[in-house]
Amino acid sequence: MFTGFLQEALDFLSDIRFNNNQTFYEQNQARYEQYVKAPLRALCDEMTPVVQLIDPRLDTRPGRTMSRIRRDTRFSKDKSPFRDHVWLGWRYPGESRSEGFGMYWGFGPDWLSWGEGCYAADKPLMDALRLHIRRYPDEVREALYAPRLSGRFALYGEDYKKIAVPDDVPEDLRTLYVKKGFGIEHNGTREEWKMLHSHDMADLLARELSAMAPLQQLMQRMRQQAEYAQEQQVKEREAQQREAAKQTQAPAKMTVRSAEEFEF
Repeated sequence: MFTGFLQEALDFLSDIRFNNNQTFYEQNQARYEQYVKAPLRALCDEMTPVVQLIDPRLDTRPGRTMSRIRRDTRFSKDKSPFRDHVWLGWRYPGESRSEGFGMYWGFGPDWLSWGEGCYAADKPLMDALRLHIRRYPDEVREALYAPRLSGRFALYGEDYKKIAVPDDVPEDLRTLYVKKGFGIEHNGTREEWKMLHSHDMADLLARELSAMAPLQQLMQRMRQQAEYAQEQQVKEREAQQREAAKQTQAPAKMTVRSAEEFEF
């Protein structure tokens, strides 16, 4: 059972921020295992049934949900080998952090936040959402701006610099319509920071994940619509290619025979 993160967890993350090297980690690995990794695993396990109720297809395996202390620096300018923060993230099996729309929670020595969204731009997904905004604006509005989220979550995401916004897009959804990708996030308050040290954080996170559920479910339907649209486009291109191939085929050569070849 999750009982909270002790102050020692924050102390370790702060220490490794300023001593980010293999020697320090080896000397302090026991601190990480006891004060950071163990309670993170407990919180992960406690959130599993909550996440499965939101969407049983979301990956809840600890190995896929929990962050690792060691960073992958192969493609990063920052070569610091260790993270000074931890997180839980719920995505669909096979998706990387740069794919899809997922839910997350995390903290570092000086921040605490949770939310859901796209890690990177996702044009097919957003194109499906833009079409849905035009057809079913009330459904999008309910998922994004419902009272359960209002005032607690901030919308984020990079905008297209130039994109035509149709006249039928409602005014309150135009900010979302022009996004390359988007998410919503809440930064922990002073009172919520206190909850980090007790089971209260698990109760709070369960409520927050449930509040975000309609948006997560909507975006998964958008993913399915985007995949269906892409499949249809592939089929249409293949049909066009087959038709073009037929039209470019040379007509069969007609053989002209003389009357002498036939017996009467």
